Amino acid sequence: MKVKYLWASLLAFVLFSCDDTTGTLGLGMMPSSDSIALGAQTFDVSTETMLAGPVYAKTSMGYLGKYTDPEFGSFEADFLTQLTCTDQFEFPINRMVPVDPTASVKEYEATAASVNLYYTSYFGDSLNTCRLSVYELNKDLVKQDQSNYYTNIDPTQYYDSANGLIAKKAYSAVDLSISEATRKTSTFYPNVSVNYSLDKANQFIKLFQTSKAEGKNFKDEFAKAFKGIYVKCDHGDGTVLYIDQAHLNISFKVYAVDSLGHFPIKRKQAGYTTIDSTYTTTATFGSTKEVIQANSFKNDQTLEALAQVKDYTLIKSPAGLFTKVSLPVGEMAGKLQNDTLNSVKLTFNAYNKTDANKFGMSAPSYLLMVRAKDMNKFFEDNSLINNITSFLAPYSKTNNQYTFSNITRLISTSIADKKKATGSVPLDFKEEMVLVPVSVAYDSNNNLISIRHDLRPGYIKLKGGKDNKLKLEVIYSRLKK
Repeated sequence: MKVKYLWASLLAFVLFSCDDTTGTLGLGMMPSSDSIALGAQTFDVSTETMLAGPVYAKTSMGYLGKYTDPEFGSFEADFLTQLTCTDQFEFPINRMVPVDPTASVKEYEATAASVNLYYTSYFGDSLNTCRLSVYELNKDLVKQDQSNYYTNIDPTQYYDSANGLIAKKAYSAVDLSISEATRKTSTFYPNVSVNYSLDKANQFIKLFQTSKAEGKNFKDEFAKAFKGIYVKCDHGDGTVLYIDQAHLNISFKVYAVDSLGHFPIKRKQAGYTTIDSTYTTTATFGSTKEVIQANSFKNDQTLEALAQVKDYTLIKSPAGLFTKVSLPVGEMAGKLQNDTLNSVKLTFNAYNKTDANKFGMSAPSYLLMVRAKDMNKFFEDNSLINNITSFLAPYSKTNNQYTFSNITRLISTSIADKKKATGSVPLDFKEEMVLVPVSVAYDSNNNLISIRHDLRPGYIKLKGGKDNKLKLEVIYSRLKK
């Protein structure tokens, strides 16, 4: 008798501890617990490494640099971006200091102009010497479709290598020419700065005057005149910068005014002993979320050979290697057609990392498992997981694994979709899924708000492969006969 009550209690615990993802393959109304038997079964799951190919990378981050890994070969990142201003942007012509204050027609000139690339983080060697080149685009990054956001964009279609060069600049991720005390201040923002033509900067000031006189929107006119920049690393290997902001900064002199807007007045400038009625200010045109920023990634042929390995699988970011997962949905439908699925669990165990390189890549923080046929659309639509055809698993450092704890609704949905399409579910039918390294964002209430491709260098080696099947763990309920 005690055994009977113990069994009923255990059954109740299992059934009610399952969430609303429990799926029914053949069972309708649940009878009393005395009429139900619980069962557990495992199914073989095939996995294989696949080339990621170009990935959707709509982001406000620009990636710049080269890195060669002993196992994965060389990786190269460069980017193109538009620069813009606000709708209400104005050069303060009424306060700007003219070239000749006595001239009847006033002309104004910039005192300095530069393109600045700001970053807060990077991958690789902080002191590695690199060199970048900045080019001005001669063609619009159009928004008619999503193609410009994929990492196989061809930069050569958008700039003139012979005539479009703005400047070259040597740099390292940590600039030792700046004191450590300055680098540690809260206001310090690391950046690489290259000079921009003063003549072109002056043209933008004149363009503003013309636009204002003709009643045109300067923001639109600026976009026509300045199509953006392309930034590439043409020397150095071992560092990738994560560029947060790209700016075109134009500096010019203005008269100082008092609180009532009257000028000129006497104003003491910081760092100077003289008192003057003018000072220098800067107008900024920046990369924002409303304009296109396109990343171009290139991996060498090393990845093609790694994708053929059969006794394990690999995931390499960015835009390197994914793992394809073949779920035996047809076999499950055949063997469990009269049962109810309570839980379906799939775990991916990783091999311990043995990187000798001190700048080695870390494991992806999250893996997305999504239907292969839905993958591109998932990212293009900025989708979130639905726990039906897309799932998210964090990396467990403790267990060195990624666990998808309950994918029951995926199995049920896959069976239903196959029946609707063909009228039956063949025993050899498999649902193809893809494991993708992703970066995620949460709001202040810990609600998931964003899932995007992880574009930072990283990798993980997973157990499995064509020669080593994984086990899909299934708990089901069955009517006693």
